[in-house]
Amino acid sequence: MTEMPAPVLAPAPGAPLPVPLHVAALGPGHSAAWAGPVIAAVTALLVLCLAGWAASALAVRVDRLHRQVLGSRATLETQLVHRAQAAVELAASSRLDPASALLVSRAAHEALEAEGPLVDDRLDSASLREDPGNTDRSRAAIESDLTRVLRTVLTARTRAELSADPLSGAALARLDKTAHRMVLARRFHNIHVAETRRLRATWPVRILHLAGRAPQPATFDMDDDITPEPSEEDTP
Repeated sequence: MTEMPAPVLAPAPGAPLPVPLHVAALGPGHSAAWAGPVIAAVTALLVLCLAGWAASALAVRVDRLHRQVLGSRATLETQLVHRAQAAVELAASSRLDPASALLVSRAAHEALEAEGPLVDDRLDSASLREDPGNTDRSRAAIESDLTRVLRTVLTARTRAELSADPLSGAALARLDKTAHRMVLARRFHNIHVAETRRLRATWPVRILHLAGRAPQPATFDMDDDITPEPSEEDTP
């Protein structure tokens, strides 16, 4: 005679569900014992992820500032070339005396023919290819010489004489315009350099080496004021 299986009785409505024996044997304190380490591990993982994200964002910012320095440096070099070209054009005008025209032309051509990087901080690939020993004078010194020649030659009286002639007046206006743009470009370049150096001086960038092996950018310091000095004739 076949035995019938014992019927499975459903729990009464509202009665607590039976607890499995392997869970009941662990006791109520077991869940609290492993919950603490799990929460700590998850918290540490989240902190590490946030720290990694912050470091990555900071490294991107450093790289972006380096690119801004190089971009503003290229703009500055373009404006320096434009200023020298305008000086050559002014020297070719017939309103300047021969001696002054020769001084301006010589200084402007020296600026146009200058070799080597604009700033020798080894930040851009062009400066890495250049040998600093090939140049006798820095670009800043050459450009400052051109500024001093223009400031000496273009006195208030000379400017008035040049402005009286349409051709030389237009050349003088182009020179003043390019000189002003060059001053702004140099200012922006040095501002970007200061921002980069300030960020690279913070402890996260220094400790984590977020700037890599990139050298510290340097400012471009030169005499860029071509405002004529007051002469004895102009002094009351």
